[in-house]
Amino acid sequence: MKSEVNLIFLCYLWILSVYHVFTGIISFFFPEQALSFYKKFYDCNPVERKHLVIVLKPWGALAVFAGIAGIFAALDPGKCKGTVAGLAILLAMRIYYRIAFRDMLRDISGISPHRNLMNICLLLVGIIIIASWFVSGGLPW
Repeated sequence: MKSEVNLIFLCYLWILSVYHVFTGIISFFFPEQALSFYKKFYDCNPVERKHLVIVLKPWGALAVFAGIAGIFAALDPGKCKGTVAGLAILLAMRIYYRIAFRDMLRDISGISPHRNLMNICLLLVGIIIIASWFVSGGLPW
């Protein structure tokens, strides 16, 4: 059981990390393409785009950082438990944001309640995977 938890955890950590590096790079260097990606992936179609294109630059840099930190944690999660915990906190904060600002997300970004709920569930699955890894004692296999 512990090896399955470790495998699921490592796969999730790699996917989460690569996703953040990818979205960070497109947000920083190609903000218009990033908005197209977010439209397809999150159903996000913000009313005001000019300001958002500028905001995507520092957000993208931060996403690259989170992704790289996650990659280093995936390489040796036993030594990077603080980073792993930080990623779980990031996911929890994103859940809070999606719940607390759901009306604004719908009105300003065009994110439907159904799509928002799907994203909340996806984030929650990530927290459950990370928490399961911690509870299982996380590595060694």
